[in-house]
Amino acid sequence: MIITVTTQKGGVGKTTTAISIAAELAARGKGVLLVDLDPQGNATIGCGLTNIKDTIVKPMMADINGNFSLNDLTVILRKNFFVLPSNIELANLELMLVSVIGREGVLKRILEPIKNDYDFIIIDTLPSLGILTVNAFAASDYVIVPILARDYYSLQGFDALIESVNLTKRCINPKLEILGEVITMYDSRNKNDKMIANTIRADVRTNVFDTVIPQSTRAAEANRLGKTILEHDCKGKTALAYKSLTDEILARTGG
Repeated sequence: MIITVTTQKGGVGKTTTAISIAAELAARGKGVLLVDLDPQGNATIGCGLTNIKDTIVKPMMADINGNFSLNDLTVILRKNFFVLPSNIELANLELMLVSVIGREGVLKRILEPIKNDYDFIIIDTLPSLGILTVNAFAASDYVIVPILARDYYSLQGFDALIESVNLTKRCINPKLEILGEVITMYDSRNKNDKMIANTIRADVRTNVFDTVIPQSTRAAEANRLGKTILEHDCKGKTALAYKSLTDEILARTGG
């Protein structure tokens, strides 16, 4: 099963969510691959991986050139789950993709030979609806959308995201579905957060998970240290929230 974690707006905890879901699924004995499809490489760095030479760029470039083989694809074992890393070179590849025939299917083609090796593949995208994100949609079964609790305007552009998913479903990947939205950086003491969260839940476009991810400095610390929040603060409120979110993901997917 392949799940993309994406949003059209940065700073909403997207990468933390992708890493945490991957880590919690792996903690439950699932075979997991985390794919970093963001040129910033935040998921790679957040997993404590630095100065990586063989990234996702190599197999994608090989596919573009028509000579991809499994030897081009290097995944890194990070404790109990695997990572397909990224770095800034992916930005140059994104520019190249504009003129490539079959550009929407590059990621799908490189994951095809290995997807059955894992129970879950989690893809972290850049906060954009460009060609790399469309590649993630083309390869995926489901999409999860983090939404910032305190900012109703984080729903701005949500229609564009839905349309991009629907267009991909109609033209490229008929099995693609939005699994749900997750409210992030939520402060239960803040009335504004509560009001906006309720508004988001009432929006007819959404199918929001019951779990909310709380505001937490520990999550930022974990990213800086290259640890998952489950490693850094396993009994903290954010780690417990991601465990609960994983319960919901498994229930919704039947995983």
